[in-house]
Amino acid sequence: MLEIIRAVARQLVFSIFLDYKYIAIYLFIYIIVKARLEIIYGFEHCIHGCRTKSLRQTMEELLLAGLLTGFFGGIFTVYLGIYIEPEGIQAFLVTMVVLALFNHRFVNPSYAGGLVCLYTLIFDYDKVHIPSMLVLIATVQIIESVLLYLTRREDNIPIFIQHEGQITGAFIKQKYYAVPFIFLSLSIAPYSLLVNKISLKWSTMFNYDFAPISAAAAFFLVGAISVTNYSSVAISTPPEEKCRNDSVKFLIGSLILFVLAYFSIKNEAVKWAGTIFALLYRELIYRHGLYVERKKQPLYTAVKRGVRILEIIPGGPADKMKMKRGEVILNINGKPVQTEDGIRHVLSGSPTFIWMHTEDPSGQIKIYEHKCYPDGVNDLGIIIVPREWEVTYQVDEYENFTIIKNIVDRFRFMK
Repeated sequence: MLEIIRAVARQLVFSIFLDYKYIAIYLFIYIIVKARLEIIYGFEHCIHGCRTKSLRQTMEELLLAGLLTGFFGGIFTVYLGIYIEPEGIQAFLVTMVVLALFNHRFVNPSYAGGLVCLYTLIFDYDKVHIPSMLVLIATVQIIESVLLYLTRREDNIPIFIQHEGQITGAFIKQKYYAVPFIFLSLSIAPYSLLVNKISLKWSTMFNYDFAPISAAAAFFLVGAISVTNYSSVAISTPPEEKCRNDSVKFLIGSLILFVLAYFSIKNEAVKWAGTIFALLYRELIYRHGLYVERKKQPLYTAVKRGVRILEIIPGGPADKMKMKRGEVILNINGKPVQTEDGIRHVLSGSPTFIWMHTEDPSGQIKIYEHKCYPDGVNDLGIIIVPREWEVTYQVDEYENFTIIKNIVDRFRFMK
């Protein structure tokens, strides 16, 4: 095990900082991710005038999370005996880049890996070991599901949408993770400057395919960086719950893919089943989740009496009072409020003590109190659902963002 850890660490550093052959692909993916995050942060800025995180902070978190998970994931994949030829991984990365041009949601190994496996089966391409590719997809998906669950309360960006003719609050979540992965190869030269050998002295998942080779054969380690993308819209489900449910579904799908990969070693039919499952299961989860969100009753609709809280800004008075998302503020200091301007009017004198009556989604009346000496309170630190709003977003436009369409639209506009 110590040999695996050392070899994976060496290859991880090399793949990220010195392996020049993937630089163009990495830069392209970085541009796509950066452009998409800028759009998402534009939504956030439009709603409450500030960003909770800078783009730089987000990119740093993306890389740090990827490095940590990639290191442990690399140990896992090498121990299992993940075997992919360099030509296969190049096809995988190029496919991911091409898919990114059509829809940002396709920046994910399940789509790219599934298409590479499908091409391999149809055209009998001998540079891709399908069971290993399926395990690689499953491993990255497991990493993503764990990261999604751990960050389910973060980066929930509020927006306003038109839903069945009324203004409704919703939440979008856009997460990218750069996950380096390391795997075994039998033919490293001339694809890398680093010769990182490792001896297979343990029983791997794919020993059957390595039967003609000595048990102590020296394999080379190669690596690349995959980007996994998660995007969702929460309309009728709290965003944390939506993210948690999706992470569990991704985990279950990954485990199923592991099982299919294992049995596909000796069975051609299972290879087809695993390939189709890898290509479609994530899309089915997304489509079904979006259908449910649209059909169920929205949680954050505008109300006729009072104002509905869409989001609590961390550190503000509402956060300190432990107010909840979805509650309706009925009055402040005994004065009824119907709009955001009404709240500003009540707080215009910066009172040092406020009390509020609210109604939670179940209809229960609550009372909140807050003291703030000597500065007083002039902002509750909340985002409300307005009755009228000039800027609303269409879910289809957000979810089906495509670079090619943007380029074509800009070209038409220039004409």
